Amino acid sequence: MKLKRSFYLQNTIIVAKLLGCFLVHKTIEGIIKGKIVDVEAYMGPEDKGSHSYNGRHTPRMDPLYNIGGFAYIYQLYEYNYCFNVVTQKKEIPHAILIRGLEPCQGLDLMAKHRNIDISTGLRSKYKNLTNGPSKLCQAMDIDTSLNGIDLCADELFITSGQAFKDKEILNVPRVNIGYAKEYKDKKWRFILKNNEFISKYSKK
Repeated sequence: MKLKRSFYLQNTIIVAKLLGCFLVHKTIEGIIKGKIVDVEAYMGPEDKGSHSYNGRHTPRMDPLYNIGGFAYIYQLYEYNYCFNVVTQKKEIPHAILIRGLEPCQGLDLMAKHRNIDISTGLRSKYKNLTNGPSKLCQAMDIDTSLNGIDLCADELFITSGQAFKDKEILNVPRVNIGYAKEYKDKKWRFILKNNEFISKYSKK
């Protein structure tokens, strides 16, 4: 069942526990689907790791300031993108970065988009399809042309899935935000324990 708008309007940390839900992209080539296993929460103007820290707002960030349930997609460099789920009410720029997916449907399309030959059966190649934010965007055919898309519509959306107990979820600090000072240590990253499709994290 597709997640409703009301889900995305909840407290951001609650929404961050999207683990077990499914990200679905209906493309011209076919349906691509992955189970969400790794996410990070970004908590708006107070969060020194967030794009919207201290009220920053550029035109490309407009979707981040929209009502919950829209996508905020930005480009890192070249063809690398990050997909975020906007949460909270309008003008509260909180979001959840999707960091890892477990492939479920459309594996051949994922492999094509990632230029990876999975026919060899090597598990390492299979894992490499979606075990990182830019990797999963490439595999799922997600780029900035979809920035601002409504996740409650029918092209790119999230459906409900398996619910996990707290003991099955790791809470760890976010990564690659050393500039965020004390906020780099906030345990706002949520990982499904023992899943092979999570991206790297510190086990300290």
